[in-house]
Amino acid sequence: MSQAPLAHGTACPPGGDRPLTAGEVVLVRSVFGDAIDCTGVRIVRRKWFPLQPVGTLMAPMGHIHCHPRYPLYCADYAAASLPLQALFLHEMTHVWQTQRRGRWYLPLMRHPFCRYDYAIRPGWPLVRYGIEQQAEIVRHAFLARAGAPVVGSPSAETLWSILPFRPA
Repeated sequence: MSQAPLAHGTACPPGGDRPLTAGEVVLVRSVFGDAIDCTGVRIVRRKWFPLQPVGTLMAPMGHIHCHPRYPLYCADYAAASLPLQALFLHEMTHVWQTQRRGRWYLPLMRHPFCRYDYAIRPGWPLVRYGIEQQAEIVRHAFLARAGAPVVGSPSAETLWSILPFRPA
C-alpha cells in the first residue's frame, strides 16, 4: 500500500517506517528524474540485518534502513545538510538498482569487498561500474552540481554525462 509523501519534518520513531517526504521526492527527482518510483519507498528505522552497524544506512531491497540508534537519521533528508542529502541520494541509487534488477539483486551481488572508489572509463555507462561505484558517482555528481565537489572526483560535466537519468 503506497502512501502520499509526508509533510516536512514528520517524525518516525525507532522501529517504525515512513514514506519519503514531499521534499525527499523532489530531491530524488532532481537527480533521477522519473527513473525511481518513489511511491513505495520507505525509510525504515530498523536494522535490515542483525549485525548492521549503528552508523550505517543500507538500502538492500528497495527501502532505506537506518539502525534505530543511527545518529544522522533525518525526518526529512531534503532539509538536511548537503552531505546528508548526498548520502540519501547514494542510498536512493541502491533503490534504483533494486527497481531495475529485482528485489534480490543487491543482497546477492553485494559483498564486503565492493569498491567505492572508481576511475572514469571513457564510453562506460553508469551500469558498467560496480554497485557502490554507481552510488558514489551519483553522490559525487550531486555534490559537484551543488558547488561542493569531492576532492579528486571528476568534473560535474563528466559525472553527469555518465548518468542515464533526466533530472526533473
